[in-house]
Amino acid sequence: MEDTSFAYSQATTRTRARKKRRGDEPPLLIDLVDRCKADIESDGWITTCLGWERASTNDCLIQDALRKTDMPCPDVLCLGLGSPSSSRVARAQLAFLISSCTILEIVLSNVSVYDPVFTDADKALFQSFGMRCLPDTASLLFLPVLFQNGKLVVERPTILYMPHCDLKLYENIIGTNWSEEQLARIIFIANRFSDYTDKYVCTII
Repeated sequence: MEDTSFAYSQATTRTRARKKRRGDEPPLLIDLVDRCKADIESDGWITTCLGWERASTNDCLIQDALRKTDMPCPDVLCLGLGSPSSSRVARAQLAFLISSCTILEIVLSNVSVYDPVFTDADKALFQSFGMRCLPDTASLLFLPVLFQNGKLVVERPTILYMPHCDLKLYENIIGTNWSEEQLARIIFIANRFSDYTDKYVCTII
């Protein structure tokens, strides 16, 4: 299977260095995210990853999952993104999320984000894109998931975008929704579960 891992553009790095030497003002946070979007969209990496152009091959990922689970208009809940204002990796993950939603025709007003590390600048950024930035679990009843005793209960078709979450949170979500009906509502865009299980087995041994 073709490697779909993302690499940062060196050209973008050199451009930023030149601007810094000229004494220009630091780029706005939204501009940094836009640069990440341009990087991942420039060579077709994003469409290959999503399976938009290669739906008949084994490289198809999200599109294939959406077809199999019959999710034409899912909501999106992003957990564990990190802080875009302080992390280049978090900006790249956010750029991937936004580009994915554009290609999959999911409006950003259907995207909710939460991470306890979000700063005020991060929250303003999400709001500028039209996303819902969740302040706490008390305000989550309008979401595609419900929080019951600190656990996520998925009520509507939902893409769970979890780029930096730990094993315990995955176990929490899967265990809380452990039925064929509820699991059929969920698509994970996340790390490979095998990476967690292999690490857990090695730790026990």
